[in-house]
Amino acid sequence: MRDPVPLPPEEGEVGGGASRRDFVSTSYAQSKRVENLHLTRERDRRRGRELATFLLAGLPIACALLGYAALHIETVRVGYVREARQKTMAELTEENRRLRVELGRASSPERVAAAAQKKGLRPPHPGQVQVVEPASGKGR
Repeated sequence: MRDPVPLPPEEGEVGGGASRRDFVSTSYAQSKRVENLHLTRERDRRRGRELATFLLAGLPIACALLGYAALHIETVRVGYVREARQKTMAELTEENRRLRVELGRASSPERVAAAAQKKGLRPPHPGQVQVVEPASGKGR
């Protein structure tokens, strides 16, 4: 326990005299442990209704905002997919055009004749080529 604290003299008192107020007990400053584990607070029904009203009013707004965000994200995603497919389409179209040009060059009569002469081939003599006609009526 602490030593008592002397108080200043009151009016009319001369310092130095010991009075009853000179020593104050400090027991009021000590805290007591209160054991109220079995105490419960009564529910505030009005506060519960306010909270339920707030939640019921806010729930549709929150759902609408989440729905809007989901739609926006999906729109952006579809935009990226569309852009990627357009790029792929443009690349494939360009490759198709390039291959058609290459096919046209490779199958031109002048190139075929030049490649045949390099390999030692000559044009056929009359009578070497025989035309076979399909059978008429039967088979198909």
